[in-house]
Amino acid sequence: MNTLSNPTSFYETDKAVSEYLLFHYGENNAFLEQGIGPKDALNFAQRCGQLHAPHSIDRNRALDLGCAVGAAACELSKTFETVVAIDYSQALIDAAQNLINSDKTIINVTSEGELTTEVEISLPSLTHPDRIEFQQGDAMNLTPDLGIFDFVLMANLIDRLPDPRKCLENINSIVAPNGILAITSPYTWLEEYTPRTKWLGGFLRDDQPVRSFDTLNEILTNHFTLLSAENMPFLIREHCRKNQFSVAQATLWQKK
Repeated sequence: MNTLSNPTSFYETDKAVSEYLLFHYGENNAFLEQGIGPKDALNFAQRCGQLHAPHSIDRNRALDLGCAVGAAACELSKTFETVVAIDYSQALIDAAQNLINSDKTIINVTSEGELTTEVEISLPSLTHPDRIEFQQGDAMNLTPDLGIFDFVLMANLIDRLPDPRKCLENINSIVAPNGILAITSPYTWLEEYTPRTKWLGGFLRDDQPVRSFDTLNEILTNHFTLLSAENMPFLIREHCRKNQFSVAQATLWQKK
């Protein structure tokens, strides 16, 4: 992986926008063009937007923090009356807003080498665009007037923050009593995004391994009760014969 002087600038590029639109909204055959591969790794954003489903909570307001191009927010809009979707990248927010305004868009994806293929991306059926509010914002510095939410989703966000502990220590203030915080992450800690001293896990301390899940539990346990932990695979397409396969851990926490 190339080291970037400002790694967040990647998310402002056309390449990032296309990759995320495909990741969030692409049809299954865009990932498994040869007809083989891990089908349970598809539709990751939609599965994130369904994590609240087994639980009995109010469904007035949901927050998709680190929403990228918004497929999880679209899923949440099917159930929640209001969905606020925030991402640091203005380009990703613009792409999400453009899609819900127009229903469809055409993107170019790499097929082989310098060859590309046009792919049509469509807004998922049953989405309620009128319930979704996209905002550019910083998960590290949320505005005081944001309000509280019955469900907060942080999908594959914490290992791309400069100080994930700071974000998590403050998150309880926006989760309603009995509300749920859902965190997914493959715990891919990289110094390009998070200084080594701010990693939640993936290192030795006093010759003992520090795991990200254990640190999450330490940070959140004062305000939340752990409801569940499960594995959530996902695919990110590189070209027609190569996908990145990863497994995020999804943990759900209920506000005390």
